[in-house]
Amino acid sequence: MFLIDDLLLAPFKGIRFIAESVHDAAEDEIANRRTALRDELNELYIQLDIGEITEEEFDRREEEVLDALDALEEARSTLDGEDGPAASS
Repeated sequence: MFLIDDLLLAPFKGIRFIAESVHDAAEDEIANRRTALRDELNELYIQLDIGEITEEEFDRREEEVLDALDALEEARSTLDGEDGPAASS
């Protein structure tokens, strides 16, 4: 009986495994991108402190990085099936 159950459920287990693998890869990609954006933000602060960029250039680039981080957070929430910040307000 268990052998028949295993045979009948094998395709579904395979699909589930693939879906979980894709989900894990997407989460890893989001985490890597988030780390890169945070590193970029830290670099911007350093550049501003040592005078490599102006305050205006810093503000413009900081806004771009923060917008990208917000978009990543939305993507992560969507990936995990959570409601976004707008839905919880």
